[in-house]
Amino acid sequence: MSLRQQQKANTRSKIKTIAKQAFLSQGIEATSTRYLSDQAGIAVGTLFVHFPDKLSLVKDIFFDEMDVSLRAAALAQKACTSPIDYLLQTAQMLFEFYDAYAEFTRQVLLDSLANGGFHTKQMAVISEGIKKRFRQVGIDEKAAGIFTDNMIANYWFVLLNGVPKGVLGDESINHLKRLNLPFEASYKNAIK
Repeated sequence: MSLRQQQKANTRSKIKTIAKQAFLSQGIEATSTRYLSDQAGIAVGTLFVHFPDKLSLVKDIFFDEMDVSLRAAALAQKACTSPIDYLLQTAQMLFEFYDAYAEFTRQVLLDSLANGGFHTKQMAVISEGIKKRFRQVGIDEKAAGIFTDNMIANYWFVLLNGVPKGVLGDESINHLKRLNLPFEASYKNAIK
């Protein structure tokens, strides 16, 4: 890496560190790009060279933090064969992260829903994990797909109900579990 590339990477990292601290302490909306550039000791234009808008900066920080959180959670996850346990374990991990970064989550999730971004892709991966678990106990493809779609709809319902409040936590996990009781029963009946 050339000296110029290293300086650029250092400036980008410094902006992100300052922005994360400011966003978490002051709020995203209350933190101006002028404040961030002043704190980083750079011109506002330089900030926009690295991040074309504030949402780009928010997303960059959000995904860095999510990556760290998901890696740690993946190491701590227990293997589970039940699609319900899989969804609940995944939701628990995500909801904890979303609660810790509530304002980030609202902005990034809204952008993702409007533009088909990360959350849509994340849900496709989770859907595949749920469907696979139903298929492993002999539930046919069509029924597994219907069960999975309904469980994902329940997840969305709980998520979209909790995100505006900034609190997902145990109450949301319990609500998600209750909503998916019929699919848990279908799974257990298929095992028998």
